[in-house]
Amino acid sequence: MERLSSKRGWEIVEEEWPDCKGRCFKNRPKSLVEMLSGAVRKYPDREGFIGDDERLTFAQFDRITNGIAAGLRRTGVGPGDRVSLLLGISIDFMLCFFAVMKLGAIAVPLNTRFKGEELAYEINDSGSKLVIVGQEYWEQFSPALSRLKTVEKIFFNGADCPPGATLFKELREHPAEGSIAATQQETDTTAIMYTSGTTGKPKGAILHHRGMIASAMHASDFFQLQAGDKMICSVPLFHITGLAVAALSAIFSGIPCVYLRTFKVTSFLEIVAAEKVTAFIGVINILWLMVNHADFGNYDFSSFRCAGVGGSPATEEMVNGIRTKLPRLNVSVGYGLTESHGFETSTPYEDTVRMISAVGKLVPLLDAKIVDEGGVELPVGGVGEIMLRSIMTTKGYWRNDEATKATIVDGWLRTGDIGKLDEEGFVYLLDRKKDMINRGGEKIYCLEVENVIMNCPKVLEVAVVGVPDRVLGELVKACVALKPGQSAEEEEIRDYCIAELADYKVPKFVEFVESLPRNPAGKVVKGDLRYVPEKR
Repeated sequence: MERLSSKRGWEIVEEEWPDCKGRCFKNRPKSLVEMLSGAVRKYPDREGFIGDDERLTFAQFDRITNGIAAGLRRTGVGPGDRVSLLLGISIDFMLCFFAVMKLGAIAVPLNTRFKGEELAYEINDSGSKLVIVGQEYWEQFSPALSRLKTVEKIFFNGADCPPGATLFKELREHPAEGSIAATQQETDTTAIMYTSGTTGKPKGAILHHRGMIASAMHASDFFQLQAGDKMICSVPLFHITGLAVAALSAIFSGIPCVYLRTFKVTSFLEIVAAEKVTAFIGVINILWLMVNHADFGNYDFSSFRCAGVGGSPATEEMVNGIRTKLPRLNVSVGYGLTESHGFETSTPYEDTVRMISAVGKLVPLLDAKIVDEGGVELPVGGVGEIMLRSIMTTKGYWRNDEATKATIVDGWLRTGDIGKLDEEGFVYLLDRKKDMINRGGEKIYCLEVENVIMNCPKVLEVAVVGVPDRVLGELVKACVALKPGQSAEEEEIRDYCIAELADYKVPKFVEFVESLPRNPAGKVVKGDLRYVPEKR
């Protein structure tokens, strides 16, 4: 199968570990701590971390992480212990993450939108010994306090420390006791990242050094990050894209990363221009909102050169509109998931518009196949479940052998995504299994309907979902946000669909909304849209 090759010509070899064998980059760091040390050794005085009115060089960052690690060690944190992080997109998150890495402990990044019951579940399920909480999240965290079973200490990152917690400032200012680096293997666990469950509780994907580093290297290689580049991280760090693909690729590349704590279009515009950002990895909607903002023309974005987008459908109109407003920006559409460390495909810049319905080719270290419901591999062009195999596959789900066995089969990761492969090696993502609409036995891919509706010049963004129906089981509903100043009727949207789609795929319901609900990673929260709209 044709896949992407290393743009920098990095040598790829086959190696074997106790858990798997597969392709890897020959010259690679063997742990995240080694990766950071390499950046510190090469670029000690280069700015590497920017955010919240603070700027740290790689050497300063390393020194502070040593101090935090020493402080955590004094509280009893050691190899294998879990430390939960309820922190925003910030330098402090990265400091805590690397301090945990230096101790050989395991980070548990928590969703900053979660509240008491949700937070308590993930903290207890992971068996976290310690929690570090940002001041802005204390109100939603405090109801979880009485439910915590394994936590021995809580650090509060803020000014007025609540009862029962200790000021994080004590850790932040703890004197470094020399360099700290626990002995680590590539297969050792770095983090437990909880993935949203459509039914039941979230599952904790067990991530490792080998996978984190491979994703960081894939991003660095594809986007050719080098001196003079500057990344912006606006994707939450509890999300694999924010942590591994954006933040860690910047560290591997020895370039600065700007941490944008709260996303607002105006602040994004200001920071990208002021900091002369060159690289962005996230959802395309952020760029689309950016170029459609009324103040766009007031800023200089001439430094902005590359963007990797995924997690949300990209359209030809979006890509062309972005390129028109940002002619120096190269856009690549990609695909990734937590269980494979977040960077699985990417589209060569020259193919982005031509192959807009695809999500790119496989990265160098990855294999893929499409299987039917019985697990039989399908020929080129066949539609079925996407399965992946690589050294980046999760070790499994934390304390959930049943889910692990159901997801990893003979070394292949079942993604739960419906798609196909073509003769050129491009991967097409048609839908999530859970999002596919079943209308009286007819399977409808939401993405297919969304792509048609996005062709309407009045439409800014759209989400298609299935809503319950007594007779057919589900009916198609389209939630449409129009461009500023535009108006449309339901029939106008349906007409676009009638011209391009079979009748059963045409939305029964069209609801106009001001904006689509999104999670912190920028993905549409479709669960909030699965209701039948009232008649107007």
